Amino acid sequence: MGQHAAGAGARLAAPPARSGRAAVSLAGVRGRRGFDPAALGALALSGSNVLRMGVQLAMLPILARLVGPSEYGLVALAVPFVLFCNMLADAGMSQALARRQEVTTELESTVFWLAGGLGLALSVLACALAWPLALVLDQPRLPWLIMALSPILVMSGLTAVANARVIREGRFGVFAGGDFISTVASAAVALTAALNGAGAWSLVAQQLTMWVCKFAWVNLNARPRIRRYFRPSEVRDLVRFGVHSVGANLSDFVSRNVDNLIVGGVLGTVALGYYAMAYQIVRVPDLIISGPLYLYVFTAVSRAAHDGARGKAADLAVSALRLASSVLAPTFVGLAIISPLAVALVLGEKWHDAAPVLTHLTAAGFGFAHCFVMGAILMGLGRSHLQFRMTALAGATTIGTIAVTARFGVETASAAIGSAILLVMLAYLEVLARDLRIPRRRLLGAFLPGLAGAAVMAGALFAAEPLLASLPDLARLVAMIALGGAVYGAVVLALARGRLIDDARRFARAHAKGAAPSAVPEAV
Repeated sequence: MGQHAAGAGARLAAPPARSGRAAVSLAGVRGRRGFDPAALGALALSGSNVLRMGVQLAMLPILARLVGPSEYGLVALAVPFVLFCNMLADAGMSQALARRQEVTTELESTVFWLAGGLGLALSVLACALAWPLALVLDQPRLPWLIMALSPILVMSGLTAVANARVIREGRFGVFAGGDFISTVASAAVALTAALNGAGAWSLVAQQLTMWVCKFAWVNLNARPRIRRYFRPSEVRDLVRFGVHSVGANLSDFVSRNVDNLIVGGVLGTVALGYYAMAYQIVRVPDLIISGPLYLYVFTAVSRAAHDGARGKAADLAVSALRLASSVLAPTFVGLAIISPLAVALVLGEKWHDAAPVLTHLTAAGFGFAHCFVMGAILMGLGRSHLQFRMTALAGATTIGTIAVTARFGVETASAAIGSAILLVMLAYLEVLARDLRIPRRRLLGAFLPGLAGAAVMAGALFAAEPLLASLPDLARLVAMIALGGAVYGAVVLALARGRLIDDARRFARAHAKGAAPSAVPEAV
């Protein structure tokens, strides 16, 4: 539940710019090395996310059994509140700074001190508001959990500049190491605490350890050159972009987290435990696939937009959606089919009621993941105001849907959320088609290979289910996954192999030929 950590990369000596400050382009570096570091970095990040998710999935049933639904639900009330404040920690300047073509040491220093101070102020505010929130939700243990999690806000603010540097330079591979290290360390801490009966505090310790590792990694490896310099006029244009970015982040947070507060308040912590566990599982494909793809799409579209190549940006948008849906469609359809068996086998019988919730939420996971990719396109185009509007729509839709349906039970609410987010995804496609000035059917057509393959896969799995019924649960689960993957792969390769290869090549050319964003300057 955190931002990516940044890592090491070659620091470049920079000649003085016109203003007497320094800046340098990475285009020459890419040409000399003969490969696309951004593509390799995105692949490394995706691979690291697979390993990271493997560790988390291995830990999930252990922690679920040791902690239990009630304690898990209590932490699920505390974490969204802290992460809500975290959306404000850098005032949206991190992503704005990542889009800058030239960056000075003075600008980075101003952003560093401003974001760090804002993070500290938000940490104090979160501690102060924890007690009234506990009274409203009737959870007396909640304030102590929120206060323990509040240092995350300070660390997030102080990491903004380093994260922007890594994104700007396209060194996505360094995120991979930070994510993996923080996951392993936090899992070890959580397991140790849970085995010693820490309950909810084991999950709090997991979050704190994860953020401490990321904070240390990003700042040690990105090495921003921070001076005792602070001039607000340096960041005016960043703040203008950042206002919409913050609004988009807040709305996105609302659409992904406030439903926890409503479910917990209406149905109690046990039902929230089922809902939060299912939601965490449907976020796994999003984190593995959409996160790395966001960075890769964002930088490619940013370069196309900087060059004024609207046609190239439209092609990249279609390619991004086709590549994303080709991976996400079978993942979420398959998860919906195997969820009853997987929940019983992995989480245990006391989580039995989470299975139908998980089945319903896979639709929301599919929609959220594609909205995330389309958000990367809009932000790369510089359309932060459109991204703000769309995430606001998603947030309002989520709150309204869950508020109306929660009283009918967690299963009904989950099904309603899934349907609502799919409608938001269609609205995203409409906005994207209008901004890029391309036919809607062109964007919709990007989903056809993935959805067609997923439909055939689902039919094959349902047909094979009676034949597999006599197998032990674990063998049946493995057989279903293997069969589904084989059928889907055969269908998609037959339908769209050439187009998917062209899509990958289009992104490689965008990163290889585009004018790369500038590296962080050396002091002169």
